[in-house]
Amino acid sequence: MNSPAPTPEPPLLPTPAGRRLAVFLKVGFICLLIPFLLIPLAMTNGVLHERQGYQLQATREIAAIWGRQQLVTGPVLAVPYAYRTTVIRPKVVAGRKVDVEETELVPAVAYFLPESLAIQGAVDPETRHRGIYEAVVYTATLKLTGSFEADFAAAGIAADQVSWDKAEVLFGVSDLRGVRSVSPVTITPATEPGAAPAAGLGAGGPRRFPFESADGAGSEGLSLAARTDGAITAGKFAFALEAVLQGSERLDFVPAGKSTQVGVRSPWPAPSFGGAYLPVKRTVGSTGFTADWEVSHFSRGFGQSWTSRGAEGGGMANKFAAAGFGVAFAQPVNAYSMVERAQKYGVLFFVLVFAVFFLFEITARLRIHPLQYAMVGAALCLFFLGFLALSEFWSIAAAYGAAAAACTLLVALYAWTFLRSGGRTLVIGGGLAATYGYLYFVLQSEDYALVAGTAALFAALALVMFGTRRINWYALDLPGTENAGAGAR
Repeated sequence: MNSPAPTPEPPLLPTPAGRRLAVFLKVGFICLLIPFLLIPLAMTNGVLHERQGYQLQATREIAAIWGRQQLVTGPVLAVPYAYRTTVIRPKVVAGRKVDVEETELVPAVAYFLPESLAIQGAVDPETRHRGIYEAVVYTATLKLTGSFEADFAAAGIAADQVSWDKAEVLFGVSDLRGVRSVSPVTITPATEPGAAPAAGLGAGGPRRFPFESADGAGSEGLSLAARTDGAITAGKFAFALEAVLQGSERLDFVPAGKSTQVGVRSPWPAPSFGGAYLPVKRTVGSTGFTADWEVSHFSRGFGQSWTSRGAEGGGMANKFAAAGFGVAFAQPVNAYSMVERAQKYGVLFFVLVFAVFFLFEITARLRIHPLQYAMVGAALCLFFLGFLALSEFWSIAAAYGAAAAACTLLVALYAWTFLRSGGRTLVIGGGLAATYGYLYFVLQSEDYALVAGTAALFAALALVMFGTRRINWYALDLPGTENAGAGAR
């Protein structure tokens, strides 16, 4: 005897209102899933900051050995002198203790900046590695020329005694570890018409004086001193010296001269000029750059001379640093910064891919399970982790391309199992690949990133609006439960 046929189960949501509720719930789930996917995206961002910390540590270790950022100061002429001052001393006179005024000489040092200063520098940068991390270091060859004129009267110094035999030429480098060599300073009598030559140089001509570690001026950033042994006195004289410095990331100069001219040449193709002054002339190309600065004393924030007895004597190092200018030799495009910028577009990927899936549900009457949405979202999150991991070993372009290709292939193959159409899978894969390609263009175009990103969003919204223009959203429903199992196969 034949058993009766089983009664088919009624649909889960038999009424149009129930099916519209299912659509509303699906949209709500997608809206909740996107913020939830920001959690693994934030975890990827945490890994990024951790790797950035490791890179910073490696960079500091390399800089500590090779040489840190260099700030070149000077040269500066330091002349000891003595000035008279009145002091009150207690004395015993006729058996009584009285205060007596006395005049005594107090030692001090007068500092004079160059009347003119010209610096010509050739900088050879290179990349050093520590493990998988790298840092930009450089070797700079500098030639400094100019002239001094120590005018005590113009400086407002009423000097009773000047110790010209103890005069020094000071030179400052912020990190002495990076000083490879400093030539003796060459002192030459003035040859300009009408200029009075320094008395100690007129007969003997140019003389050279080696640099040693400075004693009292190191606090002002002037860490090297050349004793002139009485070879100069009042008057004008020229100087010249050369220095070879090692440093990392930045090379800066202090506009020490009344008029300062600096020229820097380097094969580095992506310099970053900064500090208190920008170059008046610069040329940047794939073979390197040239830059020239011209700075007068009017805007630098400190005068041509000062003394150790003045209130400004203890803060010149800060003034020097504030007036510094120069160039940075950082990497033109840092992989970590590219990954960080790419992560900001993570929500865009979620919205675009989920929107296409939802439209397929509506237009092709498919059923896509919420877990399948979550799986695709997880694959999209893995792109950023893969880009970060590969960028530490490959070039940025290769790392980005490999991560984008892997993610696109993974999402497309997985979507093919439930989209049940090669054309729909091609739309997902091609659209995702095009989005990754456009994002790379946006990341590379730093100056036009906002415009390009806005244009992409506008185009995506326009495409969605065009594709859904004929949908009657009031009559919208999802396919019945009879197709639910097919969508999961």
